[in-house]
Amino acid sequence: MNEPLKLKLFSIYGQILHEKVLRDAWKHVKANNGCAGIDRMTIERFERDLDENINDLAKSLKEKTYKPSPVKRVYIPKKNGKMRPLGIPTIKDRIVQQALVDRLTPFFEEKIFHDNSCGFRPNRDVKMAIKKILCRLECGYLYIYDFDIKGYFDNIPHKKLMKVLNKYISDGTVLDLIWRWLKSGYMEDEIRYESKAGTMQGGVISPLLANIYLNELDWELDKANLEFVRYADDSIVMCKTPEELERAKQVVKAVLDKLGLELAKDKSDDIDFHKKDFSFLGFRFEHLSRSKKGNVYYRVRPSDKALRKFKEDIKARTGKSLSRSFEQWTDELNPILRGKFNYFLISTKACLEMEQMMKERGRVFHGIPFEKYDVLDGYVRQRLRVNFANRGKCHAGYTDGKKYTVKYGNRFFLKDMGLVSGAFLRSRLFYPDHSIDDFLAVRAKKKNPYDQGKDEFFKIALAK
Repeated sequence: MNEPLKLKLFSIYGQILHEKVLRDAWKHVKANNGCAGIDRMTIERFERDLDENINDLAKSLKEKTYKPSPVKRVYIPKKNGKMRPLGIPTIKDRIVQQALVDRLTPFFEEKIFHDNSCGFRPNRDVKMAIKKILCRLECGYLYIYDFDIKGYFDNIPHKKLMKVLNKYISDGTVLDLIWRWLKSGYMEDEIRYESKAGTMQGGVISPLLANIYLNELDWELDKANLEFVRYADDSIVMCKTPEELERAKQVVKAVLDKLGLELAKDKSDDIDFHKKDFSFLGFRFEHLSRSKKGNVYYRVRPSDKALRKFKEDIKARTGKSLSRSFEQWTDELNPILRGKFNYFLISTKACLEMEQMMKERGRVFHGIPFEKYDVLDGYVRQRLRVNFANRGKCHAGYTDGKKYTVKYGNRFFLKDMGLVSGAFLRSRLFYPDHSIDDFLAVRAKKKNPYDQGKDEFFKIALAK
């Protein structure tokens, strides 16, 4: 820990003084379209006098009169119902942070970061993390230590973080700039508070600093010959034996103690994948099972928590008293459905790519992507049918919505409304050339979930 590095970064500050560098950083900031900081300067207002603002910022950096402002604290809901604090820097602070991140990232990507770190890094994503887990499961790493760091972003010790940064950066002006950002504090209810620890989530440089700090853990695990996968502060260590699992727990605890971090014991667990499931990044890996033919397999699917969140979000936006046209419903729901389903399908894409890779190597892949997207699609359709049934009524409910199954069937939602379907998106992974008509034709050949008697009932009910 804190071992000196022979090759360090020199003369970084001078590289961010040029107006072109600041303008490139501004383009990133503008693309993210964040809200205003404590100075109430919005993206639109900053752009009106862009040349003057960039010139003033460059001048303050050259003359070293630039001073970071406190961040504006806001809160967003977490999945567990609690609130997560975010810090919104001013536009100028975001531009300077982005300029510095653009200079630091290539060095850390090429020379410092571990390959098993997948979060908040260029050309790395959730699918890469899932594929790394699948690869290790296929290689027999079936004893897993799933651990969580208690309030990681809020509890990073500033002085220890600076010691780690000193290993890699020799530019004192840059180190001083980072220190001032860490200590800039935050504003809440017009009161300024000191920042005693942590890198405020919401800042441009915060993900990079968080990765640099936990990179210490990555390489200590590597030195101990332990396999792991990390995405930001979500980490798992994968082992081949129970004894190796115990050793992994000791290494993790020792390193976190040195880093001044604490394990969240209620969120950390030992998993024997022969008989116990585990979740990672919103996906559930169901333990090894044996088919009737004697084949060993395991399933990968969206976690129960992610599925509950899906239904909660859809329910919150499809109240039966809301009045929308079909086009308005499509415009409102499609961005949500597309985002949710595309994330859920990451596990399917990862499994398909792994299966192809294993096939090329003459091996069998045991993972099965599993999720009943028809059920999720059906939930969305039924919520909308209840809304449709409520038009002109006061108390239309689930039963009334059921009566609209014939009038508003799958074809209506997919073809007429153009509503995003998880089942259709999934089918395109296997049959890229299939159109909606092809998809509906295949569905029509399947057994109708309603018998003839129920169809007649619906027709009669609608006729009345």
